[in-house]
Amino acid sequence: MKGRPALFIAIFVIGLALGVTIKAYFFSDPLIEETASDTGVEKSRKQLIDESAIVAEDIELVQGKQGAMTWKLLAKTAKYNQEKKLIGVERPQLTAYYGEDRQEVYVKADRGEIDQNDDNLTLYDNVTGRFGDMSLNAQHLDYIGAINKVYLKGGVTVRRPEMTFKAAAVEIDLVERQLVAAGGVEALLAPRGFEEIPFNE
Repeated sequence: MKGRPALFIAIFVIGLALGVTIKAYFFSDPLIEETASDTGVEKSRKQLIDESAIVAEDIELVQGKQGAMTWKLLAKTAKYNQEKKLIGVERPQLTAYYGEDRQEVYVKADRGEIDQNDDNLTLYDNVTGRFGDMSLNAQHLDYIGAINKVYLKGGVTVRRPEMTFKAAAVEIDLVERQLVAAGGVEALLAPRGFEEIPFNE
């Protein structure tokens, strides 16, 4: 009888420890798991690029379709992973051409990744660019060549002569020339242009 309280306490402590372990393993917050896995993906891509055997400086990459150049990219340095066909670049400057009238798009960033086989590229960190009379700033840009679309994320700001707006994300259809913004959109409209706004005086 004297040993039973100690046995019950031991069983209780073991059960509590098992419960905490099972809860932490199976029922942890999914947001924490996503963040950890996202970080793992970024690290693995960075490792793939860092482990690349092929390194070049002051390079130019060119992509084309049906005999016409669709884009060219200049970069200060580039690392090429042959196994994954992934190119990591530093200080990329992208010039792309779209539409029958060959409108020019210019974008630059601190870093980027290119998949020439699928005609996709990602630019990130201090992304700035211009599309005709429109200028933009963002932290992340994805270009998907197969569908001629650009996706911007992270503190996106787009300026046109008659309008400025901010959003968490923006989708640009280069063929239809349509722009869709989402996430905390704030816009300032000035139909006569910002020079006409009395607050500028």
